[in-house]
Amino acid sequence: MKFTHIKILWILTILLALSLTIVSVAGAFFPDTYERDHVSMAAQGAGQDLLDLFLVIPFLLLTFYLASRGNRSASLLYAGTLGYIMYSFVIYCFGVNFNQYFLLYCLTLGLSLYAFILVFSDLKQQKVETWFAQAPVKLISVYLAFVALVFYVLWLKSLVPAILHNEIPKEVSDYHLLVNPVHVIDLVFALPGLLIGSVLIWHRKGMGFIIASLALVFMVILTLALAAMVLMLLVRGISEDFTVAIVFGVLSIASVSMLLLLFRKLVRPSTSLHRNEDQAAP
Repeated sequence: MKFTHIKILWILTILLALSLTIVSVAGAFFPDTYERDHVSMAAQGAGQDLLDLFLVIPFLLLTFYLASRGNRSASLLYAGTLGYIMYSFVIYCFGVNFNQYFLLYCLTLGLSLYAFILVFSDLKQQKVETWFAQAPVKLISVYLAFVALVFYVLWLKSLVPAILHNEIPKEVSDYHLLVNPVHVIDLVFALPGLLIGSVLIWHRKGMGFIIASLALVFMVILTLALAAMVLMLLVRGISEDFTVAIVFGVLSIASVSMLLLLFRKLVRPSTSLHRNEDQAAP
């Protein structure tokens, strides 16, 4: 696969890596970054910043480099990483109390958004369904739907009673928020996207393979970030319950397994070319 706007993507990716590095270093190593936030949220932010600094940024640069050289799996991994950064920085922009890095949060969100739009538009023009040979689409479809339903239940069991009793959910009141941005982005974008991807990949549609691939990459990184948040709570003595970290670790392993099953027979461009040439030969 070749990117249509490769020069623009190079610029966006380098700038994104730089802005993400700055805010990650600030959040991980400068305590005053989250001084206006609840101590629990500050610890979780620092945990995620450490993961972004040491895992996400190198992975972003590596996958983009490989994708720019035509690697199909790398292009999907890169797009999924952009999706994770977008998701995270919607939360940083709307859920973190105003601090000296606010403009960089906005910059990081904007860079990841427009890079994602360009990559996604290129993927849409490809016959992505032809990239995958004998992919276990039904297993992956069921997994995506299962994860979506689990998180629907998790959020709605808190939100619905609060709505019925005209109260503020604990996830909002504990952190002194107007609303929880995680609720918004999950209920509006992430969870419906998982269900739509589940249906489309079940029917082997190209868009289904795109959404499923990106969703699995996103879930791998996000669950690792969530585990890092919980571990940071333990390190700072705010919580002693590491059960949630184990749950997120299991989800991460499951998502990695699904991603490997999907990508294990990914057809290389050269393979497709040779097959077409063989078919054309007399």
